[in-house]
Formats: sequence, C-alpha cells, structure tokens
Amino acid sequence: MKSEEARLLPVVEWGGREFLVDVASRQFRNVNDAGDSVDMHSPQGRRMVRQMQNTEWHTFAVDAHGQAGATV
Repeated sequence: MKSEEARLLPVVEWGGREFLVDVASRQFRNVNDAGDSVDMHSPQGRRMVRQMQNTEWHTFAVDAHGQAGATV
C-alpha cells in the first residue's frame, strides 16, 4: 500500500478519548487531535493494549494521516 493512500482503521475509546488504532505505525492516534498519539510500546500504550484484549471493534474511520488537503 502506498503511504499516501487513505486507510480504514478501527477506532477505540479509552480514557474518554477516541483513538485510531494504527498497527502499521504501532500507535494509537487521537481522532480529534492529530498531535495526541500514544506509542503502543510505551507504558500507557501497553496498558491500553491489555485493556482492549478480547474486545471487538465495530467502529472504523478513514485515516488520511499525513495528507495535506485530504477529503473524505
């Protein structure tokens, strides 16, 4: 997949915030604040992963991360 392509990513709610689950980048990225991301290997990211185990994701969002002027 080209890096400039939009992707469909699962959305999870954690700590009152919604995060895109970007497995390829190993990050949780806040849906409403592109500057707010959590590395999956950080202590907070590991806690998030543990708490999300055995859950199903039913909500997805189009990720246009890094695309200037992207429209959905």
